[in-house]
Amino acid sequence: MRGYAPGTPCWAELVTPDPAAAERFYGELFGWGRNDDGHFTLGGRAAAGLRQGRPGGTAAWLISISTDDPAGAAAVVERSGGAVRVPPASVRDLGTAAVFADPGHALFGTWLRSRFVGAQVTFEPGAICWFELAARDLDRSGAFYKEVFGWHTVEADSEGQPYFELHHHNDTVGGLVPIDDRFPPGVPDHWTVCFMVEDAAAACERATELGGSVARGAEPASAGFYARLADPSGGHFAVIEFTEDWML
Repeated sequence: MRGYAPGTPCWAELVTPDPAAAERFYGELFGWGRNDDGHFTLGGRAAAGLRQGRPGGTAAWLISISTDDPAGAAAVVERSGGAVRVPPASVRDLGTAAVFADPGHALFGTWLRSRFVGAQVTFEPGAICWFELAARDLDRSGAFYKEVFGWHTVEADSEGQPYFELHHHNDTVGGLVPIDDRFPPGVPDHWTVCFMVEDAAAACERATELGGSVARGAEPASAGFYARLADPSGGHFAVIEFTEDWML
């Protein structure tokens, strides 16, 4: 792969207190393996990352957005009301990573490629297919990501529910949804990583069998069927079953 354009999501990594349990769960759910870099793989290609988290803590998925200037991104984040949580630092010979918080405290990362460009497989069953930000103040969040990455919001049709697409130039890079009564009380702003599946209802059932949980069962969405799940260590993610019409 030649890499991802600056300002586009390129990777997602699971930070978990129990990597062995995560490997079993996602291996059974999505058919993932592991490679020499420690990444989850799908069909031998890097699908997502896996990293040891704080013992006793809760797992979480962290998205990363491609950049060609990590220090510059950090400066814009702070100037725009966000915060630097982990300053830019080299990750072996793979690239340079940083972690930030937006004004609503949703965490996200940036990635400057070196040997590793990011996800090598997307939009296949078991692979990342979408990134979604849930926020309480959509105007504030939209303005922040416009300053940092040049994104703009476009209102989208989503089965009568408020929904916005995040666009980078002419490319759609993610979604923006308000935190409303569809979410548990008190849930903070957060990014969700979405994975493509062939059958969302079956994925919910299988995740439960493997020790995970279902936060929101499979329900109709504009692109097909959508569900929100959690792995055994509490790492939340979503699955999407696309309709044939949408994929054409």
